Amino acid sequence: MEKKKKMIGIGLLCLILLLLVCYVGLDLFSQNHEEVDQVVSLMDSQMEKEKEFQIEGYTLDNPNVIVNPYGNSPLTALVIFQTDEDVEVTVTIPGKDKNSTFTHTFAATKEHYLPIYGLYAGKKNEITLSVGDQTKKVIIETDALPEDMILPTSVKADKSKLGNDLYFFTPSSSGYTVAYDVNGDVRWYLTNYALWRIDRLENGNLLVSTERLVNSPYYMTGMYEMTLLGKVVKEYSLEGGYHHDYYEMPNGNFLVASDNFSSGTVEDYIVEVDRETGDIVKTFDLTKILNKEDGKSENWSQYDWFHNNSVWYDEKTNSVTLSGRHMDAVINLDYDSGNLNWIIGDSTNWSEEYQKYFFTPVGEDFEWQWSQHAAMITPEGYVFILDNGNNKSKIASEYVPASESYTRGVMYKIDTEKMTIE
Repeated sequence: MEKKKKMIGIGLLCLILLLLVCYVGLDLFSQNHEEVDQVVSLMDSQMEKEKEFQIEGYTLDNPNVIVNPYGNSPLTALVIFQTDEDVEVTVTIPGKDKNSTFTHTFAATKEHYLPIYGLYAGKKNEITLSVGDQTKKVIIETDALPEDMILPTSVKADKSKLGNDLYFFTPSSSGYTVAYDVNGDVRWYLTNYALWRIDRLENGNLLVSTERLVNSPYYMTGMYEMTLLGKVVKEYSLEGGYHHDYYEMPNGNFLVASDNFSSGTVEDYIVEVDRETGDIVKTFDLTKILNKEDGKSENWSQYDWFHNNSVWYDEKTNSVTLSGRHMDAVINLDYDSGNLNWIIGDSTNWSEEYQKYFFTPVGEDFEWQWSQHAAMITPEGYVFILDNGNNKSKIASEYVPASESYTRGVMYKIDTEKMTIE
């Protein structure tokens, strides 16, 4: 009996010591650790902002005007009102001339949620709403541009050959995703960080990178599909991240320049992302298609041996065209099999097994491309490339200095039966 009491006493003592240790530990933890900031999710933030999109009681004469409705697109607004009948509304956003004036007629309805794009910064923009012979002037005041916004130093434009388009740019490292009009004025920009390609999708939305890195120096976690108002409608997260370029396929899916970090190399992996689910449904692994040691340029490295910087799908030939900057090579793959079809570039320093994929130049004044970007197939079947012109040789002793070189846009005509190029 005494032994049993002794064991119970020891057990209680151990329990008391354990509770004391836990208490002290929690106290020390609370003293030495700051509270984690609570961040509202993107979707929750958007839903909160949309509570302001009230339509009840607002009319053409007294519309609900919300500037920068999603908080990240300062030169946009949302104009909201009701009408008794289904009517079309024409919106006019005046510019400095006809090339910078924007007009759009919206489909007939009784409830009008009119997105307004292309406002000037730091100005009271007077836009016009027209319903039949009735017009309403609405003043939309915007904030000035950020002090670190990059502005054109000069603009050259033959306006007789131009429409009233906007020209979209993304930064290479720091800066803003921005759209300029033909006069060089900023008419749209994002405040959140977005890199790489920016394009209008078939549905009119934009596809831009997320603002978060999955790996340095510039491999982003994925892409946002967003409206010009700045509303994110879908996020695509990729295990291998996203860099440089994507292509919207005829079936709606995205071909994306990505990475397979487990391979120990980068910028040599392409994925097809299902538009609806975000799942990867197809991959192209260039380490299984090319010899990494071939065709080296000055920038070649074991880690970044190909440096793919563009993705293009051609429906006529059912093929994928990629741009390998560190090999001075544009390659074309069969979409179904992934097999190599052809290579554009100087064949110097390439293995014998790949020589059959290169073209023979014909015609006068022929030049290869070097350290190229933006390889694409035109509707006529030509291959368009931005030729950066680096070195203009595979042989170090024959490198052309940058002061004697140039960048150009070049269009090649290829014959895949005769394997000629001009």
